[in-house]
Order: sequence, then structure tokens, then C-alpha cells
Amino acid sequence: MNSRRNIFIILAVVVGVFFTCGCSTNPATGEQQLILYSREQEIAMGTEAAPSFIEQMGGPVENLKLQQYVQSIGSKLAAVSDRPMPYEFTLVRSETPNAFALPGGKIFISAGLMRQLQNERQLAAVLGHEVAHVAAQHNIQAMQRQMGAALFADVLGAVIGGSGGAAAEVGADIAGTMFNLQYSRGDESKADDIGIRYLFAAGYNPWSMVELLAVLSELSESQSSKFGNLFETHPLTSERIKDARKILADKYNQRSAAALDPNADRFNKMKKLLGSAD
Repeated sequence: MNSRRNIFIILAVVVGVFFTCGCSTNPATGEQQLILYSREQEIAMGTEAAPSFIEQMGGPVENLKLQQYVQSIGSKLAAVSDRPMPYEFTLVRSETPNAFALPGGKIFISAGLMRQLQNERQLAAVLGHEVAHVAAQHNIQAMQRQMGAALFADVLGAVIGGSGGAAAEVGADIAGTMFNLQYSRGDESKADDIGIRYLFAAGYNPWSMVELLAVLSELSESQSSKFGNLFETHPLTSERIKDARKILADKYNQRSAAALDPNADRFNKMKKLLGSAD
């Protein structure tokens, strides 16, 4: 009898949450989402987590020109995002190739990944992909799945209502979770698709997404043991490259990269600065 009563209580809570939070259509994906958090909570989570996250990534690269460059590229992608958020882009010192997006729009690319890129449009592809994760709300939904609904609700409450010390502790917990957060293959493919759209809208050759995936594929084959975390947090499959090629051909009539790269000199100068910033 008690078991049946507990089941009814759980169902009542779930239904209550559903009608309280509501189901809305995500503007980036066009899919229905059950929203368990507000935009303000999402931004607050990223803000609290950022200091600990940056520390785990070795701190920011101490070069203003490099940071301004990464921010300028990211801002072009942010300007065409389906979800206006306070996007910020930071180049961090970690030599492990990776890129991350915290809830609320704080996006990071490691020095190690930037060193692997060959041109500015590939950098734009990295940042566009991460903007897409924020727009699609992949990161915070994956975090909710990974932490569990009850713990996630506690985190939201602590971020909004906690004292300075408690909020900082919660921020460290969020950072740790995000550092090891694993997206699904479906989320990655969707972020590729949305990222391609953002690249095109921002004036970049969208074929750069295929170029980026090829670079990552080569890394996964030649140095997977060194860069394993990148492929655990951002699953890479041959199907993603095939899907990206098909999207580019079908939606953008794009089957190859541009022969000329008008931003080559600027990108090469930035990579030289990155070398001198070690």
C-alpha cells in the first residue's frame, strides 16, 4: 500500500514540475524540451563554475591580443546564435586539445587545440560548435542527466540562494562535472549541423566543419592515448564527417573548402604569438 502511495506521490511531483516549468521549443533545434531551470539560473551556473574551470585548464593564456582575437571570432558566431546569451570566449593554457562550453555561454578553447588548427575558419568551426551546444542547451541537459535530477535541483538552489563560500564550492563542483561531461553522439551531430549554419551566417566557409572533424579524426587515430579525454567528452565517429558533408552538399551546395583564405596572415600571426606566450 505504501509503495503504491509513493508511486502516486512521485507521479504528482513529476506532473507538478512539468506544468510549473513547462515544455518549450528550443529555437536552435526546433525540438520540444522540458525546462527545469531559468535562463538566469543557467547563466549563474556558468558564472560560478568559470573560475574553477579556468584553474583546471591551467589558467588563461596571458596575451591580450590572443584573447581579443579569439573573442572577436567567437563574437561573430555568437551574433548569429538562436539563443542570445552573454557569450564569452577564452583561450586557456592547457596543452590537451579540447574545447568546452559552460552553461550560460562561457566558452573555452585550449592552446593545445588551437595549435592543431590550420586556419581561422577551423577556429571558427570549433567556437561555432560550442556556441551550438549552448544554443541547443546540450551542456546543461547533459549535466542534469549526469548528476541526476535531485542533485541538479540542489545545485540550482545553491547557485541562486547560497552564500559566497557555498556558491564557490558549488561552482567548483559544477566545473568538475563539466570538465568530464560527456555529450551523446546525437548531441555532437546536432551541434555540427547548427554550427555549420552559424558559420555560414557569420560569413565563414562552412566546409571548415568538415576540415575540423578531419583534424580531430587524425588526432584520434595517431594520438588517441594522449588526447583521449577530447574524444570521451566529444565523441567522434566517421558518421559525423559523412553527415557534415551531406549537410553541406544538400543545404549549402558546398563540396569543398575555398581555394584562398583571406584571413591566413592574421591567423598565422596569432599562432606565432601563441608560441611566444608559452
